[in-house]
Amino acid sequence: MSHSAPAGRRATSRLNLTTLLAVVLPVVCALALLLVRPSEPADTAAAPALTALTRSTVVCPSGSSAVSISSAAEGVDGPVQVGLGSDKKEAQVASGRTTSLDAGDGPVAVYGEDDTAPGLVAARFGTDQPAVASCVPPAAHSWFTGVGAGAAHTSILELTNPDSGTAVADVTVYGRHGVVDAPRLRGISVTGGSSVRLDLSSIVPRRDELALEVVAARGRVGATILDRYDPLGRGRTTQDWLTAQADPATANLLLGIAPGSDARRALVVANGGSDEVRATIQVVTEESVFTPKGVPDLRIPPESAGKLNLSAALADIVKKGDVTGLLVTANEPVTASLRSYAEGDLSHAVPGPVVDGPSTVLLPAGTKGEERTLLLAGAAGAGTVDVVARTASGEELHDVKVDVSPDHGITVALPAGAELVTVTPTGTTISGAVLITDDGAAAVPLTVPAMNGLVPAVRPGLP
Repeated sequence: MSHSAPAGRRATSRLNLTTLLAVVLPVVCALALLLVRPSEPADTAAAPALTALTRSTVVCPSGSSAVSISSAAEGVDGPVQVGLGSDKKEAQVASGRTTSLDAGDGPVAVYGEDDTAPGLVAARFGTDQPAVASCVPPAAHSWFTGVGAGAAHTSILELTNPDSGTAVADVTVYGRHGVVDAPRLRGISVTGGSSVRLDLSSIVPRRDELALEVVAARGRVGATILDRYDPLGRGRTTQDWLTAQADPATANLLLGIAPGSDARRALVVANGGSDEVRATIQVVTEESVFTPKGVPDLRIPPESAGKLNLSAALADIVKKGDVTGLLVTANEPVTASLRSYAEGDLSHAVPGPVVDGPSTVLLPAGTKGEERTLLLAGAAGAGTVDVVARTASGEELHDVKVDVSPDHGITVALPAGAELVTVTPTGTTISGAVLITDDGAAAVPLTVPAMNGLVPAVRPGLP
């Protein structure tokens, strides 16, 4: 006799089995996928590591035959090479003093190796009027704002290749109405150990204010600008080097305005972005930062350069003698420069680097009646700045510590014989420049020399 399970029991068994399979199978599948599928790769991005700097190069533009060289690092005393290609001379460089070498009037590079690589600085000086060109390391990207390509105001771009291989540079020209068509400035080839000089008045002749964006597409290039101004029969022709700006910024501090109440002053602001930019101009003094009366905001269209005439607005302010510089702020990153033609001399005020450690300025030998003034501004917070001035032989002439704070400019008078000035902030960051006034004027931004090398973080990646 057979017996069968009740219908209710059979239904419960089937329900339990179905429920078990519905729960267990997805869990088993998920565990199997985890075993055969690798987890998402972790973010392996890392900042480059600091390492000892064993080689450094700075490029000096054409100019007077003398090149002044020094080292901002401690305990340096050794040889450097000065020249281009196979035509090089050896010079001794030491900490705390400067060495002058006759290198001819063409462009040169200064090469430091091993002990002389960290802290290498060099400069070239004008002859008839105050002018200083700090020698620059080759840069992948640099901006020159306020250049000219006309009869009265023209500029010469010099591209120097300090290496043995061929370098290629691309130059974009920004004008009042946008990017200027300049095919001759694209794909410029610079053979190893040589330089190329480009007169903008013959390549892109035009009267409006221009800005240049120089990009090293291949190899290394040191770019410099010699700016010339001819008042066309109303005064002497004068020239000055225009310092490059590394990157656009929303705040540009222009220190070192040449004295002269009847000077012609033009502020040029370049916008390399795709949107219109509005820039506000303020004056920085020892007492405050304020907007001068009658100076409107400047609107710069996309990929263009705009100009603002500040001759009348700055006349009385500069005459009072307490102006440190101009602050140009914008809603998007821009580049800027202030060009002054005062007492028959051309000079430029351009943004310098933000300094958080030792910085250096090399100056020419002083002359009777010349004044040298260190201008400091843009402090991020309250702090102190140590200023040391030395002669070319290393004799200490001036050692002072000044207090700095936001929204105030600081003026420090330097001895006429100062040829090497070291500026070191503590507790804050600062921007600065040295203004030389004699038969004309020259503003020299602080230089932050390379002290260390950078090694990129390289790790194996997934196929």
